[in-house]
Amino acid sequence: MRGAAVGIFGKKDDSGKGGVEALETYKVIYKGGLAALPKAKSGEIRFLLTREAFELQPTIGSKSYWQPLTIPYADVADVKIVARQMSTLEAVLGGPDARRLNDSNNIHIEYLDESNPTTLRLEMLTGITVPNQAAKCREFEDRLRTLRIRDQFRAAPAGPPAAGGADVPSQIAGLAQLRDQGIISDAEFETKKADLLSRM
Repeated sequence: MRGAAVGIFGKKDDSGKGGVEALETYKVIYKGGLAALPKAKSGEIRFLLTREAFELQPTIGSKSYWQPLTIPYADVADVKIVARQMSTLEAVLGGPDARRLNDSNNIHIEYLDESNPTTLRLEMLTGITVPNQAAKCREFEDRLRTLRIRDQFRAAPAGPPAAGGADVPSQIAGLAQLRDQGIISDAEFETKKADLLSRM
C-alpha cells in the first residue's frame, strides 16, 4: 500500500489535513481489495479528490488499521459504482423494504499498485441512508466527469486480440478466482462469463 503524498499545491488547505487541496471530500468505509488488508473494516476513512490523485486518509475511527493512501489518477484504470452486497440479516430485518438497501453505493477503484492490478472496494458513508449514499455516488461520478479526472486515468493496454476464443477458458478461470477472492460479485462474474462465452 502506497503512503507517499503526491504533491502540496501551496494553497490554503481545504482538506483539513495533510496540506493537499481537496476538490471534493467524502466519507467511506473499507470493504476490501488490498493485499495487506484482506478483510473489510468499519471505521470511517476520508476520501479526497485532488487535482492529481485519490487520497484516502484515516480518521479517529480508522487510524488503528488505515495508513494514508495516495492513488495517482495515472495509475487508475477505472472507477465503478456498484450495488452493495446485502447480508442475510439485513434482508430478513428489512422485510419488503430491503430492496432499498441494495442500492449502488459501493465504489470500486481499479488501479496498479506497484505494477500489481488492484481493486479497492469502498462503501460511501456520506449521505447517512443508503439511498442518499447512492445519490452521493452519482454526484461523485459527476465530479469525476466535470473535473475531467477520468481523462487522467491510464489507457487500457492494447493487447493482441484473442485467437478464436482459445484463451476463453483460462479467462473464465481467472474470473472465478476473482469471484472467490471477493474482488468481483457473482453477478459481475456471470456477466463477464456470458460475454466471454459469446466470443467463442
